[in-house]
Amino acid sequence: MKKWQAGLLILTLLIVVSGLYVLVQLRSLEVERLSDDLFVLRGLGGNTAVLRTQAGAVVVDTMTLPMQGELIREQARKLTGMETILLINTHYHIDHTHGNPGFKPGTRVLSTERTLSHLHALDAEFWSGQAASLLPTETFSDRMTLKIGGKTIELIHPGAGHTDGDLVVLFTDEGVLHTGDLMFNRYYPNIDLEAGGSVQQWVPTLEKLLRLDFTRVIPGHGETTDRAGLRQFLAVIAQLAEVGRLAADKGMSLEQTLDTELLTADKGYRRIRMIVPMPMDREFVITRAWQESTDNFKRLD
Repeated sequence: MKKWQAGLLILTLLIVVSGLYVLVQLRSLEVERLSDDLFVLRGLGGNTAVLRTQAGAVVVDTMTLPMQGELIREQARKLTGMETILLINTHYHIDHTHGNPGFKPGTRVLSTERTLSHLHALDAEFWSGQAASLLPTETFSDRMTLKIGGKTIELIHPGAGHTDGDLVVLFTDEGVLHTGDLMFNRYYPNIDLEAGGSVQQWVPTLEKLLRLDFTRVIPGHGETTDRAGLRQFLAVIAQLAEVGRLAADKGMSLEQTLDTELLTADKGYRRIRMIVPMPMDREFVITRAWQESTDNFKRLD
């Protein structure tokens, strides 16, 4: 066998092995139990919460693929003994919504008004045909209280940050807050300026969350944490906001801004692993802070 043929064979094997690994990961769900009735599912996508109520299961976010949605639905049934009666999407990104079609058509789906608008405007091709039946069927703009099967759930849109349409879910009886991507635990966050996200507004948004009554936090990505973990993430966002303001005040270039020494709270932060690789690292978040403060970006809608 010639060297180039051997090299091609090795490359092919690596691609096959890599593909099989991703497939195995897509079909894997790690389960964490937070209370008798509340669970967290982790896989390739945003963190999913499953709440058991007397009326049925409530699922928050559905990861990246319809196949994952089917697995989440099956796991929710195993954990709760009941069918899913309500889906809640914290925001419009595919790693939190594209599992929706894995659930029964006609299932009740909730989001903010802005999230539904983004799904129509920015992801319309996916949400066509049968998938359209799993788009949000109910929306709200500020706050919504749900009483379901003996459980109280608060849905709150605290302000812009990750996007301009994120909601958080407060499981009142469990004392647990699901932040969606308004918090990344020890990972660099996505800052979707084009969909109304804002580093500057993210600070007061997180401060509003800290005024809520909870003890534990399910972040959009990363391990379950607590109020201290949320404060730590706030420190990172607050420093990024300062970096952006300084760049705008002094007319700094992006290259100058990337050399900042103001961002220190991100020690130990790392790049998140996604199905579709995204450049979410230290350079990315500083760049986003600079782009917002110097108006070097364009909203998509």
